[in-house]
Amino acid sequence: MQQNYTPVQSPERVFELDAVRGFALFGILMMNIMSFAGPQVEGQLTMQTSDIYTGSNAIVIFLINVLVTSNFYTMFSFLFGLGFYIFLSRAEKKPGSTYLLFTRRMVVLLCFGIAHAVFIWYGDILTVYAITGLLLMFFYRFKPAVNLIVAIILLLLGTVFVLLLTLLMYSVRNMDMGEFIVPGNGFGMMSAAEGSYMDIVNLNISVLSMMITSNVVMVPFVLAMFLIGLYVGQKGYFERLASIGGLLWKVALVGIIAGLPIKFLTGYAMTYGMEDPMWSIASMLAYTIGGPLMSLGYVALLLLIMRRFRGLTGLLQPVGQMALTNYIGQSIVMITLFFGFDLFNTIDAVWFPAIVLGTFIVQIVLSHLWMKQFRFGPLEWIWRTLTYGRILGIKK
Repeated sequence: MQQNYTPVQSPERVFELDAVRGFALFGILMMNIMSFAGPQVEGQLTMQTSDIYTGSNAIVIFLINVLVTSNFYTMFSFLFGLGFYIFLSRAEKKPGSTYLLFTRRMVVLLCFGIAHAVFIWYGDILTVYAITGLLLMFFYRFKPAVNLIVAIILLLLGTVFVLLLTLLMYSVRNMDMGEFIVPGNGFGMMSAAEGSYMDIVNLNISVLSMMITSNVVMVPFVLAMFLIGLYVGQKGYFERLASIGGLLWKVALVGIIAGLPIKFLTGYAMTYGMEDPMWSIASMLAYTIGGPLMSLGYVALLLLIMRRFRGLTGLLQPVGQMALTNYIGQSIVMITLFFGFDLFNTIDAVWFPAIVLGTFIVQIVLSHLWMKQFRFGPLEWIWRTLTYGRILGIKK
């Protein structure tokens, strides 16, 4: 029997949620440009730092690592969990299997992620979201307090583990452990940047196994942020933003004031200390506690600002409404810029903020133009069509 599945219509959308998601895309690009523009990941393995990240450039990298790195991917994870609740809570009001529908949605997202990782850029996060999203289904029927407690436990366990491992590394840092040898010659990013498109694809495939291993480690922390987003959805906070101003101020102050010292520590570790095993391990605190605190603080602060300046919601909402298209679009633009125009490892990091801001402004303009004519972004339309099993009208 044909199920009457329909996607969320515009009048039902939470525009503030779209706007926050659009803002998160800006931060994600600011973090990712460090890997797009030069051999950052390769340098961490070979212990050789490119000139574009050193000297005065290191100050910019430090600020990005403090204010951006891990903060925005965790923000996006939080928004995913919140969106998960909105999707399922509306889908279960219609006939058919709600979980089957969501499973199809995650499978399609996984396919997007694999295609993105292989054919565009190895640093994909969609695959992690798709796999972790399937785990999230087990928590949908749990009480909000249970989901919040599980999230806190996951983050605390990760933090304690990182602290203990850091102490261990500190205790043995002066021992003669022999020369650390990195097998092979890295990923060959310079060769790929100077080669053809197939060289980029081969680079992505060669890095993919390492990225999968790294992403598996991140699943518990992604799940924790998913659960916090699910908790916020279950409590209905986004449906009554006007009445929770006091709560938003508390979350903003606690998240940013508590998160900043941790992020300064981890920002130093990521920028200046990755050659030291102790600092390298300590940098993981950015993902277990620093990033989650800062991301929640950012979300609350942005919502407060949007309540004061209503136009900000309208400015960012179309960008977030077509977040999948803009996320993959960012990768296409960056790969084209740095690999297609032979700019890889040539532009100093001091120019990264200007490049990111310029790219994001273009995305704002294009998103507004597109959403004036269409109901969904192009990739969102494909995603929804495959999820609901029928061709949806895209024109307004």
